[in-house]
Amino acid sequence: MKFSAQLLITTLSKSTTHISIFILSVILSRYFTKDDYGTYLHVQMIANISIWAFLLGIPHGIYYFLPRVENQRNYVLVTLAMIGSIAVIVSGMVFYNSDSLSNLLTNPRIKDLSYILLCLVFVQIPLTVFEPLMLTAQRVKTFAVVELFFNISFFFAVAIPVYFDRPMVEILWWLVGVYSIHSVIVLYYSLLIAYSYKIPQDDGDEFDLRDKIKYTLPIGLSMNVMEMSRYVDKIVVSNQSSPEDYALYARGAMEIPVIGIIANTLDNLLMPSFVQAYKDKRIDEIMVIWHGSIRLMAAFIYPCCLFLICSAPLLIPAIFSEKYIGSVIIFQIYTLGLLSRISTFDIIMRAIGQTKAIFWITLMAVITNLILTLTFMKLWGLIGAPIATVLTMLAMRLCYLKAITSYFNVGINDVFPWESILKSLAISCISSVPVLLLYQFTFNVWGQLLIMGMAFSLCYLVLLKLVMSLTNNDKNAIREFLPRKIKWIL
Repeated sequence: MKFSAQLLITTLSKSTTHISIFILSVILSRYFTKDDYGTYLHVQMIANISIWAFLLGIPHGIYYFLPRVENQRNYVLVTLAMIGSIAVIVSGMVFYNSDSLSNLLTNPRIKDLSYILLCLVFVQIPLTVFEPLMLTAQRVKTFAVVELFFNISFFFAVAIPVYFDRPMVEILWWLVGVYSIHSVIVLYYSLLIAYSYKIPQDDGDEFDLRDKIKYTLPIGLSMNVMEMSRYVDKIVVSNQSSPEDYALYARGAMEIPVIGIIANTLDNLLMPSFVQAYKDKRIDEIMVIWHGSIRLMAAFIYPCCLFLICSAPLLIPAIFSEKYIGSVIIFQIYTLGLLSRISTFDIIMRAIGQTKAIFWITLMAVITNLILTLTFMKLWGLIGAPIATVLTMLAMRLCYLKAITSYFNVGINDVFPWESILKSLAISCISSVPVLLLYQFTFNVWGQLLIMGMAFSLCYLVLLKLVMSLTNNDKNAIREFLPRKIKWIL
């Protein structure tokens, strides 16, 4: 299957997850009281941190080891056993520390939901191996179909009890049920992949336990720290305020669906190419591929970023209702972080096996974010938290760039396509002018947002064609995703 087709299929399948979550957040923010919604978000935050923070890097190790290991069947089976053991240990830890979590988040209702947390964590941890196993085994179409089923079932597991006006606790139990079904399906496909490998690879490498730990443990530790870096601002906000304030903050401190998905999916699909190129000592090829992905992401993310910031005063209240109007400024600040989101940046470090650097950079980010969030909240209140987070993410990504220049012995100008991304940023800023001018006209909010979006898009596409921030190869890559009738746009 062509790479562009893999990217499109995988992105669409994963997009349905985030779109479902986003739609449900709209429904639940209107359905719940702020206190109920804040508690629901606290449960999800605890579950997400617990699921991803203690995996020891095992899922990410699949991308690296499965194509290279000699005995692939044994590798998959051992991986499943390790993931199952982690699920038992971590879910038990969450259950027995529910009182402490309740105190940390200043939400006494958390301790009453300890059994729900136990089950949510236990049944979701096995799901983390599904994507890396399916993508590495080249079962992209099957992954997309199953992921679509997961997303639809997840949506209805929340939407059905909401429709029948059921309480928050019952909605959470519905989620436990649907995730249990997902886990059984993941186990089935994992075993199917394991037993599809009949004999050891003739050209496979032998990796002992020390080799695997040396690669995956730093990733696991960095994932642990990374999860804390993603949530440290939310934890501090929860600790320093009420569940109602946390609900207000969470609705502003969010990333619009699809934007992050495309970046992460692109990197995961490129990972095998990076690994092979580095193995063959083709550093120039790594940089060419990476630069191309960055240019594409900048051309997509920068206009999204500027439009979202400019339209936020209309967009946020229209989506979540007027009771979340206080989330607008938080959303605008948080969205500024997209300016440095044009790559996951650690992808090159993982591809060349420098996972220790990932750990130390991420640890620095957690400490920095914690200090800045506490300091800025004392100075500016709730809006201090997103300012701290945006500055921390920028510093972390700059550290990755510095590390890459050191390992490849290249200059900072060579490791990043600065001219191209600055052009994308400039034409995005210019395209924002019609959006700001349209604020003087007041009519139906969705009609106004539609006209703003059309004016912005038209202006951006014209400037993109004139300024030429993309190479011909970049444009050809984009054209592969476009219907034949509109390929002329680029």
